[in-house]
Amino acid sequence: MSSLGWYKLALLAALTALLLLGGQMLWHWLQSRRALAQRVQGRLTPTQELGTSNVARVRLGPLEKFLVQADINLSPRKALMVVLVTLIAVFLVAVFKGAVVTLVTVFFLVSVCVMYWKVRFQKQRRIIHEELPGIVDSVLRSMDAGRSLEHGLIHAFEDASPVFEPLVFRLRSAVEAGRDYTRLFEDFAAIYHIPALIMVSISLRTASRFGSSIRPVLQQVASSLRSQQEMRREFLAATAETRFTAVTFAILPPGLALYMVTINDQYSRVLLETATGHTMLIVAGVLQLLGVVLIWRMIQGVGRE
Repeated sequence: MSSLGWYKLALLAALTALLLLGGQMLWHWLQSRRALAQRVQGRLTPTQELGTSNVARVRLGPLEKFLVQADINLSPRKALMVVLVTLIAVFLVAVFKGAVVTLVTVFFLVSVCVMYWKVRFQKQRRIIHEELPGIVDSVLRSMDAGRSLEHGLIHAFEDASPVFEPLVFRLRSAVEAGRDYTRLFEDFAAIYHIPALIMVSISLRTASRFGSSIRPVLQQVASSLRSQQEMRREFLAATAETRFTAVTFAILPPGLALYMVTINDQYSRVLLETATGHTMLIVAGVLQLLGVVLIWRMIQGVGRE
C-alpha cells in the first residue's frame, strides 16, 4: 500500500474515533440534561399531587416510543451505537465510492429500515386487535369468579401477548398504589393507534365516576370489537390480490435495477461515472419514490381501523 493509501486509512480511523467519541459525549450530555430535568420537576411538584389521587400515565421518550412501537428490544445506548456504526459505514462508502453510490446506499438503507419498522409496527397492532376481545371476555369471567375489576384487568393482560407488557407493568403499579389507571389505556392506544382501547378507557372512567355497572358496557365493547374484526378479515380477504400486486410493483423495479447494475460492470460504470448516468439515476429514483408513495397511499387503509 502506498503512503497516500496509508494516509487515507489513518484519516478514516481518526474520523471514526472522533465520531464515536462525539456520540458518547452527546449521549452523556443528553442523559445529564434528562436527569437534571427530572430532579427539578420532582422538586417543583406540589406535595398534594403526590398522593393517591395521582393519575398513572404511560410516558415514553421519542426514541423509546419508536422502539416500543416496533417491538425492537434495544436500549437507547445500543440504538445510538447502531446509528453511529451506520453513519461510519455510509461515510466509508462516500470516501471510496463517491457521492452517487452513497446516495443510492442511503436510499436503500432508509427504505429497508422504514419497511422493517412498518411491518413490525403493523404486526403489533394486529396482535392487539386480535386479542383485545378475548381480554375483555377474560375480565368478565374474572368478575364472575368474584375478582374485582382492577385485578381482573391485571390478570387478563398478564395472560395476553408480550406486546401488553408496558401496559401491564404500569397498570399493576397504579392499582397497588390506588391511583387512577384509566389514562393508561388512552396512552397505550396513542402509542399503537388503537381506537378500541380508547373505548375501553372511556367505559372504565364512566363506570368509576358515576358508579354504574361496567359489565354490560364491557359486553357491548367486546361485541363491537368482534364485529370489527370480522369485517376486517373479510376486507383483507377481498383485497389480498390488490395488496400483493402493490407490494410487487413497489419492490420489483428497484430489485431489477440493482441486479442489472451488479452483473454488468460496463453498465454500472456508465451510470456511476458519467453525467448522463447520474441524470438517469436521479430521474429513476424520483419516479420510483413517487410510485412507492402512490402505491402506499392506495393501500394505506387496507386492513386498518
